[in-house]
Amino acid sequence: MRKTIHYKSFAIIFLMLIAADFSAFGQLRIDSPYSRFGLGDVNPGYNVYQSSMGGVGYGVKDPLRISTINAAALASIDSGNFVFNAAFNGLLVDTKTSTQSGGSNYFNLAYLKFGLPVTTWWRTGAGLTPFTTIGYNVSTYNTIDSIGEVRFSHLGDGGITNIYWNNAFRIGKKLSVGVDVSYLFGNINYRRQDQMSSLPFAFKYRLTNSINVKSLYFDYGAQYYTLFGKEKNYDDKKYFLGLGLKYAPQQNFKAVKSAFGITYTDGASGNEFVKDTIINVVQDKGQIVIPQKIGGGISIGKRHAWMFAGDFTYDQWSKYSSFGVQDSLKNSIHYNVGGQYYIGRYTLNAGFKYNNSFLDINNTAINSYGITFGIGFPLRNNNMTVSDIDLSFEIGRRGTTNNNLIQQNYFQVRLGINIRNRWFQRAKYL
Repeated sequence: MRKTIHYKSFAIIFLMLIAADFSAFGQLRIDSPYSRFGLGDVNPGYNVYQSSMGGVGYGVKDPLRISTINAAALASIDSGNFVFNAAFNGLLVDTKTSTQSGGSNYFNLAYLKFGLPVTTWWRTGAGLTPFTTIGYNVSTYNTIDSIGEVRFSHLGDGGITNIYWNNAFRIGKKLSVGVDVSYLFGNINYRRQDQMSSLPFAFKYRLTNSINVKSLYFDYGAQYYTLFGKEKNYDDKKYFLGLGLKYAPQQNFKAVKSAFGITYTDGASGNEFVKDTIINVVQDKGQIVIPQKIGGGISIGKRHAWMFAGDFTYDQWSKYSSFGVQDSLKNSIHYNVGGQYYIGRYTLNAGFKYNNSFLDINNTAINSYGITFGIGFPLRNNNMTVSDIDLSFEIGRRGTTNNNLIQQNYFQVRLGINIRNRWFQRAKYL
């Protein structure tokens, strides 16, 4: 009898470390003027599988896909298995007002995650995901006496990246609890540029306000999962019920802000020539108050046959402030419903989500909704390795053209790669 050691797990870790290029998240591009408020567009944390079902996941148990919306869900990983998830995201956006329209698109790395068992009751994992993203470029024009037409441009870019460490613990056979410890870091830049449209060679003015965030963030979760039905000896044929809770308390981020204002002109070759530095304020330390988040969800279905799930999330954004200044945000609620149906080894998924957001501009609520669908199918399956692909599609709308506001219609496609590799075992050849 000859024994060989399986080394593929170590190759997966090596490739993951190579792929974990932080600049991939720094290059995130969005085109959303609504990302100007708060810390930008907040990443809800759905994996591709959850996205295809409207974003549900608080009460969903899944041993192959890592969930970051409920810290307790990592306990679903089977004993002896190393799980690796990666995903890519593409977005097409059509932005319009009552008089103008334009489009944009981008493609980027969405996340990198892994999880593994420590003991029979303890699972641990880590990953890299975006926490918030900012990207907008909005211009307005105004005619000023004795000067003429002036263009006021407002631009923003950057975001906050999340490196998290997840630990989940099984309490008995049905209950699990978990905690995520995240290190958040990144830069956010808000720019204002003033230019006299009728005098292109006149000096321009630009003010850049930057915020640098480096802080810890904690959130907690619990999940209850039970089987029931007449098939007492066949778990694969039973019905299941899953319940999930998420809680993130109000927390203070450590941050540093700076301001830099200049007058300048553009050269013929595209270079800028600075005339004067008007403002230069650096290293002003302070705090950003991130409000509490509460979420809950339920899933019910028949194993390897069908599932229906629903979630809700409440964010107390009215408590948000940055360096002691509030941003006139309101509390928000997310609603998510979705389900799946098995056809052999394939899963067909669909869902709907609605976000009653934290924005209210010109006495108008800036809400969003999306219709989602997708498919999951196996890529490889043997005694040591199981891998599959998730595809998610979403069609949605954000905002409105009423009251001189902006509406965005979007189409999103996401690709998820999931690998589960069995550790701590030797393959035997007789």
